[in-house]
Amino acid sequence: MNKVADAVSAYLSAKIEAGVNAVQIFDTWGGILSKDDFESFSMKYIRKVISKVKRKDEPIIVFAKGVHFSLDKLSDSGADVLGLDWTMDIGQVRKKFGNKVALQGNLDPTVLYADDEKIKQEAVKILNAFGNGSGHIFNLGHGILPDVPPENLKALVNIVKAESVVYHLNEKNTASMNEAMFDYNTIWHCS
Repeated sequence: MNKVADAVSAYLSAKIEAGVNAVQIFDTWGGILSKDDFESFSMKYIRKVISKVKRKDEPIIVFAKGVHFSLDKLSDSGADVLGLDWTMDIGQVRKKFGNKVALQGNLDPTVLYADDEKIKQEAVKILNAFGNGSGHIFNLGHGILPDVPPENLKALVNIVKAESVVYHLNEKNTASMNEAMFDYNTIWHCS
């Protein structure tokens, strides 16, 4: 695992050197481990990767699916952003950590099979749970499933653009919202 951690930190450092604005560490299977095994076989190496990444101010996002029991350790890992899966209450996590780390997430990916009204309902629920202020990157609570209709993802992006204004932007910078948000093509092609 040390060799893997060294390789991952070198790879993420190279990505940053090549110009990416952020990097993300995924541990999709962390939640199947016990708390002790997660510490021994994942958390230890997440910390190592983060500590060895060469960066200036590029944020590191860490996402470990199903690890409710180790959110404290993840928030102390050196990561700037904590990715949350869809089973976590983003509002409760925000209350627990405040501004210590930004939060990313956490819409259930299967919502993208629904109609636009259901997608909007669930997206607004996430925005409401996080509440006002900065420090939230709206995202799915895991990856996009391969057969999700692209038009449903586009609908989600447009919903978040429209609905997040009241939570994350003040009147002064509302006019620049479209410049600050990713467009559909960028999000779809980067996923």
